Amino acid sequence: MNLALDGLRMESRPMIRYALRTSSAQSEPEWDDFLARTPGGHHVQTSLWAQVKGAQGWRALRIIASRSGQIVGGVQVLLRPFKGLGMVGYAPKGPMVASDDPALASQIIQALRRMAKEQGILYLLVQPPVKGDVVEACLPQEGFHQTGIEIAPTATTRVDLRPDLDSILARMRKKTRYGIRRSTAAGITVRLGSREDLPAFHRLLSATAQRQGFTPFPLSYFIHMWDILHPRGQLQLFLAEYHGEPVSAHVAVTFGDTLLSKQGGWSGEHGKHRPNEALEWGTIQWAKAAGYRYFDMEGIDPAAARAVLEGRPLPPALWQTPTSYKLGYGGEVVEFPPAYGYISNSVLRWIYAAAFSGLARSPLMQQALDRLRVR
Repeated sequence: MNLALDGLRMESRPMIRYALRTSSAQSEPEWDDFLARTPGGHHVQTSLWAQVKGAQGWRALRIIASRSGQIVGGVQVLLRPFKGLGMVGYAPKGPMVASDDPALASQIIQALRRMAKEQGILYLLVQPPVKGDVVEACLPQEGFHQTGIEIAPTATTRVDLRPDLDSILARMRKKTRYGIRRSTAAGITVRLGSREDLPAFHRLLSATAQRQGFTPFPLSYFIHMWDILHPRGQLQLFLAEYHGEPVSAHVAVTFGDTLLSKQGGWSGEHGKHRPNEALEWGTIQWAKAAGYRYFDMEGIDPAAARAVLEGRPLPPALWQTPTSYKLGYGGEVVEFPPAYGYISNSVLRWIYAAAFSGLARSPLMQQALDRLRVR
């Protein structure tokens, strides 16, 4: 299905014509390549990631903007019906644009609105990418409202891998460096895993889920993810072992110039030997040797991110948390734009403040949102 639209004329700019098309293709290598080379591009916008999420019942639609035959922007939306709610869509880390042209951003967002109506999407959630200022500025102008809903991490910390290893270590907290040295002395080793190691990884993830009170995705989900991403070099499994026993592990997505820790687990055993610090350090060493620029630790508490960026100490409630642990690696703290929502039904838009905000807080909607969140 193709759709061609004229570019918008801005008062201070000459008219630029962009061609827009919609696509439901399972594989879209040209779009994926555009994301990989564009600042702010993220794996959750790729057609490969849509294939991963397809195992959970999601289907993807893309709006792709081109000029002179070259992709210059677009957005991927994942769609799924929810019982009692109707069709829900989400677009984390999008739309993506290669320039700061508001006309291009507006054109893509207008096409998003039309898609919502044509597809019968009750609620469409969009979280702009990092460096997505022009997109974020256009969303309210096109009827999107800022929400308090988090469908993807709104802040993260990423370790710059360009300095030498000694310099990377020097930026870490003293406690973190101690943990790395302790793990080395105790004989913790880190290795790359294979598809056959996924059950061991999942056991570690399940142990963490039990301690922390969340439900992990099934093993079949990670096998499906492996079969799609690993052959393209976009997924790695790292395991930390003590005398051959897997103790800590995580799967990491590689995309563009970044290796991102996607999900991990720890058995809860051998904590005094610091297997988690060994895992992170081994991953950093591998990623640097492979030529990546950043190691993204995938999500920290937004209150902690604001405190760090404002030069304030962490709130006491966050001292003994995964966020504090991640900050110990001395990475750069990055905040992402908030999520925006669009209600395609004009009546619901009109009564949003009174009715839909209550629905958004309902158990049914919260269950749907938990499935929407990027993992």
